Amino acid sequence: MEFRKAARLLRLLALFACVHSQERTSNDAAECTALFQAHKHRARRRTHVGPQSIPCIIHQTWKTHQLNQPQGSYADSWKEMNPTCEYKLWNDTEITELAQSKSPDLLWPIWEGFTPVEKADVFRYLVLWAFGGYYADADVECARPIKTWEVPEETDMIVGYEFGHRFPEWQRAEIKFGRTEQFQQWFIVSAPQNPLLLRVLHMIRRRFAWKIQSTLDLTGPGVFSDAVHEFLEDNSEDAVQKEIGFRQSPPGAHYLSFPSEKLYGLGTWKLWVCAAGRVNSSPQVARDDPEEGKAPLIIHHFLGSWKTDKDRTPAELAKMGK
Repeated sequence: MEFRKAARLLRLLALFACVHSQERTSNDAAECTALFQAHKHRARRRTHVGPQSIPCIIHQTWKTHQLNQPQGSYADSWKEMNPTCEYKLWNDTEITELAQSKSPDLLWPIWEGFTPVEKADVFRYLVLWAFGGYYADADVECARPIKTWEVPEETDMIVGYEFGHRFPEWQRAEIKFGRTEQFQQWFIVSAPQNPLLLRVLHMIRRRFAWKIQSTLDLTGPGVFSDAVHEFLEDNSEDAVQKEIGFRQSPPGAHYLSFPSEKLYGLGTWKLWVCAAGRVNSSPQVARDDPEEGKAPLIIHHFLGSWKTDKDRTPAELAKMGK
């Protein structure tokens, strides 16, 4: 203990010398920079927020390092509400470098076959698998500081339903959802080396080989929902029998296969499923399924900057006068 105190005192004296030194060589400047960075890292580690297995790093991506408005103000909400977390805005060049360095055999060989939107989809899974942390689309605003989120300490991953009930197949197709019980992927939280995210990456590689061209199915919420449902079924002892029952006699009211606000996982990895209202603040969520209308953790503004007309619903096109 005394040794640690002495070491801390020496570090503080070195930092003091950096601040008050009048004459520095280039080597001194480099050493001071390293000291400041190490000090910031230790400070963040002492004030870690959220489940301990999840690094306090917030990842976002944009074409460049300069966000437009209102996206810039949404990014500020993450920084201001979570000042002890690291914030990283990745540009297009950096996400390409990430794919090459972290997935040289699985995804890099097919990287140029993805559209820009699909590359952004793959990035969110890959960056969380490689480094862990909190991923949010550029149009996602932080509604509450991470330290106030009511998530179990042992959580390794956080996902949320896009809506609070299963859609019939005809309605799923009408609203252009990838799945009848869809998990959104504009906001995902995970510890690094998550096997569920690795499964998503492998599924994307397989679907590319199968000539899947729909972005929803290839890299979007379709493939992500498939991997989450697979994990939930594997980690819920009665999941198969429940699904058989649902298909034989569908419940009359709205329902979900896996209740939200619950921790799942029979093995090492634990997955927290948020209620739809935590990640989708649309009034329709609480109106259709009051129990899913929980206080939001984030606010998704649905700017849809990635969409083309073929990706939009009839209601969206009508609103745009098309």
